[in-house]
Amino acid sequence: MNPDLSLYPNREAIAAQTWQARSRSCIHRLLAGAGQAGLVAYREDPMLTLAALAHGLTSEGEIVVATAEGELSEHLAPGEARGMDARLSIEKEAPDPAIQIVASAAHALGRLEWLGAAETAELLVSGSLPERVAEVAVAPGGRLARYSTGRILLHDAAGVTPVMFDDVREQHGMAMWQAESGADLYEAPGGELLAMDILNGHPPCRLDSLFGRVLGGAVPGALLSRQAVRMGCEHMTAAVLCLDVDRTGLTLMKVSHDDATTAYVPFERPVASGAQLALELSALFDAGG
Repeated sequence: MNPDLSLYPNREAIAAQTWQARSRSCIHRLLAGAGQAGLVAYREDPMLTLAALAHGLTSEGEIVVATAEGELSEHLAPGEARGMDARLSIEKEAPDPAIQIVASAAHALGRLEWLGAAETAELLVSGSLPERVAEVAVAPGGRLARYSTGRILLHDAAGVTPVMFDDVREQHGMAMWQAESGADLYEAPGGELLAMDILNGHPPCRLDSLFGRVLGGAVPGALLSRQAVRMGCEHMTAAVLCLDVDRTGLTLMKVSHDDATTAYVPFERPVASGAQLALELSALFDAGG
């Protein structure tokens, strides 16, 4: 066993800037439309809870959400512009279809501003809204809102990591620049599914081998967690599953009969395109062999 690994997220196992890049990238992907968002306007009477939301970031890096007006009937008159204090939560499941688990989540406290008809129309015409948000906002009875916050908390296997929203906007600006050149794999929320297709082009045994080399110290990585589990069938074999394919690296979970161990394996350099991801994956699978 790699002596640098422990039962707790070991942030000294890899460079601090790699952790920061990972956190910014993960939060950006969640805010840009990945996962399922929910809002709770906790000061309203009665308290307003919205679970059916489209969410994303505008071209300028503002958080926007859209929902059906019927969800707001007790709180807003048709077309009314109004602000509310609200808690935003976004949960994203692992992209690997072999496992159903919430791999990451974002939580924030901030201000929700429902827009009037004129401002909504202006944003729709500008083309700055994410596609899914625009589709809901333009539908009959659709409502659009901006959400502002200064800090977001990332919850995942590495624990809880605070990320300043200014860092997310900087990440978004870079992603927009890459998208304009046709190089951003994560331009759309479904980008991680394309990334999984590239990963699945390799035999499963290569993931297992990579995980073993990370635990043995031959490949740089960080153990995030180890939890006791009980497999449903004693004849099931251990498997390495992918919890996330990010711009910055892989988050993998090895499930055995006794425990589930999660590790993060960084790429040598962040990826923007599918071609870059393919190269980084090949480099990881060949490393430390």
